[in-house]
Amino acid sequence: MRRFRGTIQSGVKHFTTRMSKYPEAFEKATGEKLFPGTLNVKVAEQVHIREHFRIIGAEIGEPDQDLLFEVCRINGNWAYRIRPYNLKTGGGGHGDNVLEIACSKQIRSIELQDGDSVEIEFFG
Repeated sequence: MRRFRGTIQSGVKHFTTRMSKYPEAFEKATGEKLFPGTLNVKVAEQVHIREHFRIIGAEIGEPDQDLLFEVCRINGNWAYRIRPYNLKTGGGGHGDNVLEIACSKQIRSIELQDGDSVEIEFFG
């Protein structure tokens, strides 16, 4: 198991828009309804994604990039790291030191805000 501790930081809400506009694509990929949006977690090192599955970008109006998913946990809750993947450059998102985490329940709350520390666990 790989564990990383990071801090929450604000994002620009791209995933909130994607997940609200195409909820069926995210449910088809994960098998569950996800809370719209991701929690951005900044970690001290680059964490390369181990792809478990993906959404083909053309299915959500983004033909130049796919969305790669890795199953994980955040503070003990089952979740997914989602990394945009530019098909030409391999880049995407905020970089591999900012993990974009989605979950079926709302992770950010009154108790969990920017600057707070969280633990992300990956399997394998």
